[in-house]
Amino acid sequence: MKKIGKHLFVLTTLSLILSACSTFFDKDNTPPPAQLVKFKSELNVRNSWYSSTGAGIDNDYLKLTPSISGSTIFTASRNGTVAANDKVTGKSLWRANVNSAITGGTSTYNNAVYVGTSDGQVIALNQADGTVLWKANTTSEILASPVANRNAVLAKSIDGHVRAFSATDGHVLWNYQEEAGPSLILRGGSAPQLASDSAVVGFENGSLVKLSLSGGREQWQTAVAEPQGIFAIQRMIDIDADPIIVGNRVYAATYQGRIAALHLANGQEIWNHDISSFSGIASDGDNVFVSDAKSHLYAFNSSNGTEDWQQDELEARVITGPAVISNYVVVGDAEGYLHWIDKQDGHMVARTFVNKSGIIATPIVDHNILYVYTKDGHLAAYTFA
Repeated sequence: MKKIGKHLFVLTTLSLILSACSTFFDKDNTPPPAQLVKFKSELNVRNSWYSSTGAGIDNDYLKLTPSISGSTIFTASRNGTVAANDKVTGKSLWRANVNSAITGGTSTYNNAVYVGTSDGQVIALNQADGTVLWKANTTSEILASPVANRNAVLAKSIDGHVRAFSATDGHVLWNYQEEAGPSLILRGGSAPQLASDSAVVGFENGSLVKLSLSGGREQWQTAVAEPQGIFAIQRMIDIDADPIIVGNRVYAATYQGRIAALHLANGQEIWNHDISSFSGIASDGDNVFVSDAKSHLYAFNSSNGTEDWQQDELEARVITGPAVISNYVVVGDAEGYLHWIDKQDGHMVARTFVNKSGIIATPIVDHNILYVYTKDGHLAAYTFA
């Protein structure tokens, strides 16, 4: 059983994340971010609106990705602020403070918006006005968005627990705990993914588990990657990029491990590639896109895993997970740029500067509009022609 405290060391320094494989005992040798290469823009990207929603993530590495419900987009700041903005105009609708440091969120279902906190709380707020509907406790810090359906809200905490709560009042429905957790992990986490009557969850030991939503029973468990090397830092294979479910397949990637396609029904592997990722995966059905730990972007054929292309011009720029919009893939970077990439062959088609605080959260797409949330709490919407 994995425990917080002297038994678990959480790696928080991003420079170590990027150079961890063999340099734990060396001075920081993180490579400098690649210089931006000039190219002829092929896409007219327009900023629709730009709005401050709160304090953002401060100096922490948190992927506080926004979420959308109806005509409203929700964001969270580490200082406890949850904000609602009109997704068309950017106008502020309300702000509320939950009086806890938010480290996981936001997500929505029906009339509620959910966040997770550093002290292990799941908090449900009313989407209409931000009033707190209920609060419930997990076992430790939550570093990924809770997820919900009409019956249950699931949250994964950093100590390997997955806890399900009643969507009505927050009482505990069931609890599942990962076994044989590693002694060293990245300070990050992937969110559970819901599929009909089950949930797929990735853990810090590189395992992907499918659980029944009715009682948390394990339906299958598959090791996406196996630890390699002598030192604990070399053996880190966390699943920190959210797995994705597309039809009857699950795609998952680990740090210092692999990306794999699995059958949703039984967890059997269909294909895999060696890769190291902690930021994100996306798919358009035909292809799977993944940002790796070196800030290279890959496209794989979703059926057989063939590598279609690799974009390496953004090396060491700490890119976000990819977002798919129309014929393009978009990633943000730590210097505040959005990079628009042709999803057919991987070449750059446009570049947009958002702000200098940088971007960690993966952009999200709704009705062919791209929304991006910056480290300092600004939210922006982009269209293109």
